[in-house]
Amino acid sequence: MSALLALGLRLFHLWDHFHPSAELNVGAWGERWAARYLWLHGCRILERNARPCRHGEVDLIAKQGKVYLFVEVKTRKNEHFGPPITAIHTRKRKLLRRCANHWLSHRFLLHDRTLYRFDGVEVIGTPSAGIPEIRWVRALDMSQTRAPEL
Repeated sequence: MSALLALGLRLFHLWDHFHPSAELNVGAWGERWAARYLWLHGCRILERNARPCRHGEVDLIAKQGKVYLFVEVKTRKNEHFGPPITAIHTRKRKLLRRCANHWLSHRFLLHDRTLYRFDGVEVIGTPSAGIPEIRWVRALDMSQTRAPEL
């Protein structure tokens, strides 16, 4: 991890420590860390917890350069049951694809020239433990019928 990225994560951790609104559930806490991590890596966060279609939700919608990112965040306290990204099952992948299509079509972006992909962010830790371990899994294989074996 670069020194600048580490400094940015430490500053975000200090902000959480001194603000009472930082007491959230583990999932919301992980999504905030994922958004910060993507932002520190040059992504612009467009929406959080977006519900572009009736039955689905996208944790984060971001843009990196010309590419739209539809990001599923998986937060776990530890990896005793394997990497968090393996919890993105077939039903969630279908919902994520459907939500992305709705989101893009409502913004008139659903055409051949629009670049987009599906990413995952793993956040491992707890709010009381400090800075979590974060891994960005780029370009999830959305055609898989099972969760990825990492």
